Formats: sequence, C-alpha cells, structure tokens
Amino acid sequence: MSSTSPEIQQHTFTTFKEFEEHFEYKGDRLYSMIFERNKDKIKVSKEKFAIRNLQKIFNATFLISPKIGFHAMSLRDLSAETGLSMGGLYSSISSKDAIAIIVKDVVAFICEDIVEESREQEDPMEALRVLVKGYLYASTIMQAWFNFLYFETKCLPQIDQEESKNLELAQVGELDKLISKLSPDLQACHKSGFVATMALSMIQERYLKPWKYHNAEQTVDEYADSCLQLIYRAACLEEVSPCKTVIAEV
Repeated sequence: MSSTSPEIQQHTFTTFKEFEEHFEYKGDRLYSMIFERNKDKIKVSKEKFAIRNLQKIFNATFLISPKIGFHAMSLRDLSAETGLSMGGLYSSISSKDAIAIIVKDVVAFICEDIVEESREQEDPMEALRVLVKGYLYASTIMQAWFNFLYFETKCLPQIDQEESKNLELAQVGELDKLISKLSPDLQACHKSGFVATMALSMIQERYLKPWKYHNAEQTVDEYADSCLQLIYRAACLEEVSPCKTVIAEV
C-alpha cells in the first residue's frame, strides 16, 4: 500500500454501521488520495480543483457507463455530463483508459486493507468473519466502483486486465486459506477452493444486483450473517452466533 493510503479501520468492526463510520475511502478523502497517487498524470496542480473535477468525472462515468457501456462512452459524453470542457477533462485525466485504471487501483487497495485487517486476527474464525464482512461492506459502500470493475475489466489495457483478474483470484485465495485452516477435511478432498469461490460469488451478488437488494427486507448485516452461515455449513463448522446453535453436518 502507498503511504498516502489511510487505514480502513482503526479497530475490528462488528456491524455495517460501525464499518461505515470508520471507512476512509469516501468523499473528498477518497479523491484527495486519488490525486496524491496520480499526481504525475494530473495537470491540475491545485488539489481542491483536482478533487472537484475528479468527483465530477467519476460520478458521470458511473452514470453513463451502465447505460451505454464504458467502451462506447466518449470524452465528449463526459464533457456534456460533467460540464467540464475537453481541456478541463484532459487536465484531470490523461485518457479515458486512466479512469478504468484508477477504478481498478481504488478497488485493489481497499481489498488489500481488508486482507491486512483479516490477517491481524489471531482466531481464524474471526479472520474469516472480517474478510467476508469487509468485502461485503466495502463493496456495498463503493458499489459503483466494484460494479464498474467487474463489468468493464475488458476495457482495461492488457496488463491491467490481468491485474484485475488476479485481484479476484487473490480474494478467493484468502478465503480458501482460512476455510482450509478451519476445515482440514475440506482441504483434503480439494473442496475448500470451491467453497471459497462460492463465498465470493455471494458477496459479488449483492453489489452486482443493487436493484435486487435496494428495498430488500434483509439488511446488509443480515445478508452478511447469512453468507457466513452458509460457509460454516459447507465447511461443517460450528455456527458463531449469540444462540450458539450448532449446524448439522452436510
């Protein structure tokens, strides 16, 4: 991680509300960090103006690209939506590709921080909880960013496409390591990777289909707990909940 990146949490979170209160990657703080990490590509020298322009550009991108696709979106489309001149756009981003690369970068370092938080836990069960809920809560807050990267990875330059794919493989790998540690039998029959892949798919489901969960009765906390319980069941683990119910083996 870059030294300019803030810590995602100051302590282990338990609920979405608590996670969101300590989540640093939002508002001006997010765009200030983007500015710091991309100074060599941004011609606007004053940070406050750069932040304003970057916010407009990314908000417009997340508005336009779901309608027509990032590949079809032009800088003239961005200019019309943001109110920035073409010169204003080029002074804030070096190219259209730079937008997709920055999205990949933002998602990557958010995920890296969640992994770091998980690895700090001594208890593997707690580490798994932090990882699953961290991915889910962060992608809920940053839904547009995660969604864009998932659907528009193909628009990245080749090397960045590979980095994006490796990011997902790394997420599965972290889940797999913890599930294997908690359930050696599952690892022995080579099924821990499958459970890890399904776990990540459940997380992705929430941010890829926001229309499905926008007015859902199940809160994001309840959804997170349901994901964990399914992982525990698949791994034949004891359920961790206030009622201490033991889930039957499958």
